[in-house]
Amino acid sequence: MRLTTGFTSYLYCFETANVRIICPIAEREFEGHVDIVTPYGFSGFVGNGPCLQFPFYWSEFVKERGYVCGYIALNPIFEKDAYFNLNKAYRSNTLYFLDLTLSINKLFSNLHKNRRRKLKDFDKTVFISDRNALTNFLVGNYPAFLRRVQAPRAAYFTRETLISLCSLDNVVVVGAGTVEKIEAVYIFAHTRYAADCLFNVATPEGRHYATLLLWWGVNYLKSKHIALLNLGGGVRENDSIARSKEFFGPIKLPFRALKQVYQPKIYEELCRRRGADPADKTGYFPGYRSPAVSD
Repeated sequence: MRLTTGFTSYLYCFETANVRIICPIAEREFEGHVDIVTPYGFSGFVGNGPCLQFPFYWSEFVKERGYVCGYIALNPIFEKDAYFNLNKAYRSNTLYFLDLTLSINKLFSNLHKNRRRKLKDFDKTVFISDRNALTNFLVGNYPAFLRRVQAPRAAYFTRETLISLCSLDNVVVVGAGTVEKIEAVYIFAHTRYAADCLFNVATPEGRHYATLLLWWGVNYLKSKHIALLNLGGGVRENDSIARSKEFFGPIKLPFRALKQVYQPKIYEELCRRRGADPADKTGYFPGYRSPAVSD
């Protein structure tokens, strides 16, 4: 995401004899100080085992780097409570996951009848796999699509970011449309452990392809023996996007994030300069970056 934000980004890695813990972070400068955040679409603190001493080592790391504070999103399927203080974790949304270890028939039966009806033409649909053409469609239609769905500003990726993502070996791009033109594209990213729905972009006339393209992805990812598919969540809790994802019969898990302050005095001063309440961590964090506060 550095191609969009310009932030210095890297993968933090902690290792002991038997445990490895990683976390992608991006550094952001603000009035001569630096805070950290997990890059958009990434979640922090994933490890292969428990380490009760990790919070101490993390505290030493951020102190050594001089960070003011950190916003660390947590993936609910990978998070381990031993890595962080639960009192600093705040729930902001719900994420929806499909269990791809279930049979395709069971996944189909879990669908809402509306979604099953949309799949009646699945075998007749011509899916498009031309990566170059689909990438061009994504790049050309992405800004207008975001404006139409009123997406948050963090979702506005640059052309370079979109092209880079679509070129990755672990990213799958599929589309649909008519003989004359592409009308919709769906993009999935995956590892051998789990997959994510990254983007679904469509023209107004191509919106009806969303369920068909997602179901194509379910079949493809099952063929790769990937266990979970993250459908994401809504822009806000229980909005129309979230409700549409419930139609797939998913597992629902809380999406939480750590809101950690490493240098309280500096954090409080930066918040005061912007008219933000430094004690309030229930809303936008860090408070001094909130678009709602005065300049």
